[in-house]
Amino acid sequence: MKTVKLALCVCLTLVLFGSFVSAVEQDKASPVIVIEEPTYNFKQVSQGETVKHDFKVFNKGAAPLEINSVKPG
Repeated sequence: MKTVKLALCVCLTLVLFGSFVSAVEQDKASPVIVIEEPTYNFKQVSQGETVKHDFKVFNKGAAPLEINSVKPG
């Protein structure tokens, strides 16, 4: 009976350790978004007036960065 419990504990430990290592490796390969100037003050704008500003977005991570949606603040 002790042998079965010991084997079960060893298997459980290996599974948990494997999950932890996998999570750490996944974090290393994730995208990292960096926005050079995350906010911009457009000041006062009249209705109907067109305004424009370019936000520079960089990916400093190892995996591709996908931007699916952008919404004003």
